[in-house]
Amino acid sequence: MLAEELQDLELRSFAWGTLAAAAFEQGRFEDSYTWTRRRLELLPMISDPDRGGEMLELAIPAVTAVGRLSEGRDLVSQSEEIARRLSSHHRVHAVAQAVDVEELAGGWAAIRELTGAVEERVAANFETPCVRNARSLLLCAVAWAYEGDEVRVQELERAADGLGMKGYGYALDPPRLRLALIRGDLQAASRLLEVRPTKTYTMGAGLIAARLDGLAALGDRRRVEAEATPLLRPGIYLEPFALRALGIVRRDEALIEQATARFEAMGLDWHADRTRMVST
Repeated sequence: MLAEELQDLELRSFAWGTLAAAAFEQGRFEDSYTWTRRRLELLPMISDPDRGGEMLELAIPAVTAVGRLSEGRDLVSQSEEIARRLSSHHRVHAVAQAVDVEELAGGWAAIRELTGAVEERVAANFETPCVRNARSLLLCAVAWAYEGDEVRVQELERAADGLGMKGYGYALDPPRLRLALIRGDLQAASRLLEVRPTKTYTMGAGLIAARLDGLAALGDRRRVEAEATPLLRPGIYLEPFALRALGIVRRDEALIEQATARFEAMGLDWHADRTRMVST
C-alpha cells in the first residue's frame, strides 16, 4: 500500500479508515474491524485532538458491529474525554456515540439517564446544523417510549423535528421506525421502510437492526429473506436480529430460539427477553 511505503502517519490513518468504511458498507464487518484496529494503533501517535476524536468516532461502528460493545463503550469514554476539550459540536458527537452504543445494547434506561445531557448539548450546538442533534433526540424518544412516557416522547420528537434536518433519512428514519413499531403503527413503519439506506457506516449496525425488526413486523418475507440471510454469520452483532426476523416470517420456532441464545451469548439481555416474547 502506497500509504505504508511513504511512511506517512496521517495518510495511513485515512487509508485504513477508508478501507474500514468500505468493508462495513459491503457488510464485511469482520474486515472493517480488522482495519479499524490497525488504525487505532496509530492513535497514540496522533497529536491533533480533533483527528483523534474522529478516529474514535469512526471506530465505534466497526467495533460494535462484531459484537464488542464493551470495547465500544471504552472508545466512547475516550471520545468524551477529548470532546470536553473541544467545541460544543464535538460534545454533541460524543454523547451521540454513547447513545448509539446503548441503543445497540438495548440499554434504554441508560439512554433515559443521558437525555438531559443530550438536550443540553443539542441546545448548546444549535447554531451548528448536525444530524447527530436530531438523531440523538429521537433515540432518547425511543427510550422514553419503551418506558411508556408518551408526553416525554412527543417533547423529544418535536425538538428533533424543530431542527429541520431534511435529506438525512438514513440516520433519522431508523429511530422513527422504532417509534412506529412501539406504537403499533405499521402504516408509518411501511413508509419508513420503502427505501433501503445506502449509507450505514457512520451511525452503525443499529440502522440495519431496526430495518430487520421493521420488515419482520410487516411480515415481508421477501425482503427479510434477501436482507437477513447474508447476515447469518456467527460473531457479528446483526446475526441474532437476522435469525429472529427469519424466524418470524418463516414461523420457525427453532430460529427464534437460536436468536435468543445468540443474544444471550453477546450479553444482550434486553434483546433476548424481547425475543422470548415473539410468537411464531
